Amino acid sequence: MAREPQILLRAVAVIALVAAALATAVQLDDESSPERNAADLSTDDPLRAELVRCRTIAQEELETDKACQAAWAENRRRFFAPARETGDGRDEE
Repeated sequence: MAREPQILLRAVAVIALVAAALATAVQLDDESSPERNAADLSTDDPLRAELVRCRTIAQEELETDKACQAAWAENRRRFFAPARETGDGRDEE
């Protein structure tokens, strides 16, 4: 008789762990979806829009696509360029 509460508690603990693992897996799957991330990006920046397009093409096509090569080069230049002061205490990209 005394073992029944222990078995019940263990079963509840296992169910809770499985539910937590399932919720985590669903959340990670949603965050890693490239379609969702691409749709969330603002297309106001033409460079960002081009980089989104370049991420969808095959590696073989990327090697010959001059527009993608130029977009990645510009992205690297922006990333590694020193930040400029705007005069109001904020850095400008």
